[in-house]
Amino acid sequence: MMFGTINFRLIGAACSVNLLAFANGNAYAWSSTVLESLKSSDPNKNPLGTPINSFQESWIASLVSLGAACGPLLAGFCSDKFGRKRTLLAFSIPMLISHIMLSYASTPVEFYIARFMLGLGVGCVFTVVPMYIGEIAETETRGFLGCMMGMFLSTGLLFVYSIGPLVSITTLSYILVVPIVLFIVLFGIFFPESPYYHVANGDELAAEMSLNKLRDNKNGSSNLKELSEIKQVVAESKEGGSSLLSAFKGKSFRKGITITAVLMIFQQCVGITIILSYMEKIFIASGSKISSTTSTVTVALIQWLTVILSSFLVDRWGRRMLLIVASAGCALPLFSMGLYFYLKDKGTDVSSLWWLPILSLVVYIISYNFGLGTLPWALVGELFSTKTKSLASTITATTCLSLAFTMTLIFPTMEEIIGFSGAFWFFGGSAIKSFLFVMWYVPETKGRSFQEILMILEK
Repeated sequence: MMFGTINFRLIGAACSVNLLAFANGNAYAWSSTVLESLKSSDPNKNPLGTPINSFQESWIASLVSLGAACGPLLAGFCSDKFGRKRTLLAFSIPMLISHIMLSYASTPVEFYIARFMLGLGVGCVFTVVPMYIGEIAETETRGFLGCMMGMFLSTGLLFVYSIGPLVSITTLSYILVVPIVLFIVLFGIFFPESPYYHVANGDELAAEMSLNKLRDNKNGSSNLKELSEIKQVVAESKEGGSSLLSAFKGKSFRKGITITAVLMIFQQCVGITIILSYMEKIFIASGSKISSTTSTVTVALIQWLTVILSSFLVDRWGRRMLLIVASAGCALPLFSMGLYFYLKDKGTDVSSLWWLPILSLVVYIISYNFGLGTLPWALVGELFSTKTKSLASTITATTCLSLAFTMTLIFPTMEEIIGFSGAFWFFGGSAIKSFLFVMWYVPETKGRSFQEILMILEK
């Protein structure tokens, strides 16, 4: 994708809607910095007054994922009933309220409630944003725009990792209100509903107006062909119905949902949510000579740069190649981290290997963000018809976020039973399985229209 051909209206719409993806990154990075404050005995740092225990720690960290697992069920229904835009605006409200609650929370229960509410919005974002982006994008830039959610998500992570240790919990919560308010104002006022949603509801005039707002073409005449293609796609998708039973009768849907759901399982089983949520704790446990905060920010910065690079490569190298590189690249650093903690636990002097945890997580983050971090969400917007996209997004996001909640919740217990070494070896084994799955089962979608992709899945 060359900069001279960028549709700045489309980029503006993608950036404004992905302010919520930035907020999602804030939500997951929050626990890495705040949990260290909540375990402090200093009342100036800890609004609870007394340090939290491991049970409270695991629930505060994981409840955002539990809320996120519940969010897609309602968000998928609402996106079909009321539209993608209205659904995102509605679910941004509990995200806004949750940060206000976190700024005043003084008991664990208040933190539980606020984190769960925040998770509801997080689940909606993971469900509806890929759907919206996939439906407004042009074919030649669909891969790049689909990866923008990962770019904003990683930026949100980096932001909180950088400022979290420098401010109080109250101040951090106030700051995290800002991107949500910006989303409500910018996306709510300046950008349109998906043209696919309008066509699906029989409002072709609104769909044409939406396309005119999203394309650089001033007279709108060149949009008529695209509108005709949208009408054809929507008409074909209506033939099979949209219920769960009728959707699974279609071979393309079955294969598409297998690809996205299994990729989401591997996305979580390589340990990304755990590593992001407990990154400072991992660095503290490693005994690295570099401070945990500096190490965390360094890894987050590299993650941010890698996501941007992979977003520009996705329409050049293709989805499949990047997923293969990402899966293979994650395995080696995860096994090396497991070996480091194994030697450390056995009493071996690992002081000369102080650099290994940082290097391993840097390589892991680079590899992960080349494909596993962004492309499964982008594929949700590519592999399904208009009528089944909402159902597919709901199933895929629920699979991912339910597993994220489960793994985040059980990680403290997992650490006690098998240690950091066993956990990282489990993550590494999952990365190898992901590599084999992509090699065997995932087709290339680069440069193909929705009709072509559906035909490939039918074969």
